[in-house]
Formats: sequence, C-alpha cells, structure tokens
Amino acid sequence: MSLATLFEPFEIKSIKSKSRVAMAPMTRSFSPKGIPTDDVAVYYKRRAEHNVGLIITEGTVIERPASKNDESIPNFYGDALPKWKKVVDEVHSVGGVIIPQIWHVGNVKGRSGYDPLPKDSP
Repeated sequence: MSLATLFEPFEIKSIKSKSRVAMAPMTRSFSPKGIPTDDVAVYYKRRAEHNVGLIITEGTVIERPASKNDESIPNFYGDALPKWKKVVDEVHSVGGVIIPQIWHVGNVKGRSGYDPLPKDSP
C-alpha cells in the first residue's frame, strides 16, 4: 500500500474525512478555568488545514465535581460550549472533522488521605 493512501478521502456512514490521518487526543492545558481560548480554535484549525482528516480533542470533562483534577482541563458544558462551537466551526471551515474526548478522571485524594469530593463513580 502506498503512503499516498493516507491522504485519500475516507467515509464512515455520514462522516466524510478528507484524509485517513487521525489526530489522537493530547492534553494541552490551554483552557484557563476550563474555558477553551481562541488559541485552541487556531491550534485545531491548523491541524485540519494540514490534512488531518479526523481530530479527537484533548480530554474534556462533564459537569461533575470529581470529573477533573486540574482547572486547565477543558469543560464540555456551560460557558465552555460556545467556545467549543467556535473550535468546531473553525475546523469545519477548512473541511476537517472533529469530535471530543469525554473524560471523567475520577477523584484525586488529598494529601491528608481523605477524598475531598463525594464519589460519583468508582
């Protein structure tokens, strides 16, 4: 198989990708207080412009107290959603496909050994 095959269009059901190159999720910590910045939109758009067919975003968290262990991990609810819409629109504007990685990392024990937040999951 030729390497050129990677850059051919690809289709799965209703999702049409301009190439077979997929970008795996990578935590970037560029979302102060969980809100993606304009730089996040630029970052993902740049990848789509350079033949990444499918982008899987960095981990995003649901609205649960124990779903993240760092404030810079992007939220996927509330005030973050309009910013994610901008990211999606930018990627779509250059023919890219983007999907979120939904995270729930679980609770992190405090230094004293107790759980500071109630458990939602094991």
